[in-house]
Amino acid sequence: FLGTDLKRAVRSATLHYFIEFHTNKVMDDSSSGEDDSQDENDLGFQDDTNINHHGNMRVTKRMVQERGADPQGIPWDRLETSREEYRRNRLREYPHYENLQQDQRNISNLPPESHAEVVESEKVDKPFFEFYSNERAVRSSIVHFQLRNLVWATSAHDVYVTYSNEILHYSYLTRTLTPILRVDALAGQLSGRLQISTMCVHDGVCLAGGFYGEMVCVRVPQDLADHQGRRDGCGEGVVWEHLTRSENAITNAILLSRSRAGSLQAVISNNDSFVRVRDVEAGMREVQRIKFDWPVNFSAVDAEGRTACVVGDAAEALVVDLVSGQTVARCEGHRHYSFAADFHPGGYLMATGSQDKTCRVWDRRTWRCLAVLRARLGAVRALRFSSDGALLAAAEPADFVHLYDVSANMREQQELDLFGEIAGISFSPEAGALFVGVADRTYGSMLHYRRRRH
Repeated sequence: FLGTDLKRAVRSATLHYFIEFHTNKVMDDSSSGEDDSQDENDLGFQDDTNINHHGNMRVTKRMVQERGADPQGIPWDRLETSREEYRRNRLREYPHYENLQQDQRNISNLPPESHAEVVESEKVDKPFFEFYSNERAVRSSIVHFQLRNLVWATSAHDVYVTYSNEILHYSYLTRTLTPILRVDALAGQLSGRLQISTMCVHDGVCLAGGFYGEMVCVRVPQDLADHQGRRDGCGEGVVWEHLTRSENAITNAILLSRSRAGSLQAVISNNDSFVRVRDVEAGMREVQRIKFDWPVNFSAVDAEGRTACVVGDAAEALVVDLVSGQTVARCEGHRHYSFAADFHPGGYLMATGSQDKTCRVWDRRTWRCLAVLRARLGAVRALRFSSDGALLAAAEPADFVHLYDVSANMREQQELDLFGEIAGISFSPEAGALFVGVADRTYGSMLHYRRRRH
């Protein structure tokens, strides 16, 4: 299939990803840790995972440091393969997906790859972030394998995740999961069955997109603690509509940000080749609609809220003015479709991620490509600059998240090495925490990393 056809073919099927270990041994899940009400750093260690008094399976930094636990709770000592051997097998056998075969790519007019642009980043001795905890009870699920914007953090202790067609809030203070949006609970308000393909949470608003061009918007209550234990979804003021009736209408991405005028705007990328801009505070009124020549997979917005980097089923990335709808720049260099982009908060850099297994960093003053950063396993599915501009995080479809040092011109990186499909990544707003959602039948979880202050 080409990208458009493939998206249509899988839109009604939920894809499950899991680690298939080369072993016939079965992990014994019947044993649980001690019921312990102490602080997380004082939990007793009984097995590779621990169940505390809240009932959540957790792996903590202390368990890793003092007991040698695997951060994801994988019992390597009981498997017929080592971590190192399994990593080698994954690198060799992981199926990297490409929409276009080499002879189908319309790239004959692109300049040859400049080896001077390719950056071979060195791994840092002192990591930027360190593992803090892994919440096995906070699981992620992926409906479309190319769409990986399903994790959003609104503080260092508040993270939102999509799982089983729900959007859930997890508090690291109370260690409690609270449903914000439950599609099943909205059955009477929705026309047809909504499958969540993407989501975003910002400034107290939660927006979800669906496989048939749907959009659902709810307000997150300020008193989330009062809603703990509810199962009907506590989001308030539900707004639902079809953005388009096109047959090929998947909502691929949603980004909430402040416009230049200060209003909260939703920039929505759809497979019908449109980018739509809605004013959230004006009842989701449409203020802009921009047509492209190809399905739009993601639109990043700069800090001023005026300029967007639009990527999709094309080798190019277009920079557009969200007010006028005019194209400002055309960035060429990728050899495949792209699904990720972001702007540096300082305003002078832009990054794009592609299925050609690279991330490209662009100079916004000249629109010249400054660096080509290569992935190890597959496509670059998600990109995030930290709010302080120090780091660029690039997530592959599985197993690897790369943290690049912007001040070192991306020549230094920390590589987060894990196992499982990555549903999304998110820095906390103050850049002190990083969250990685892992979608896996057995080891699905939320990995939590904290910033090291050197």
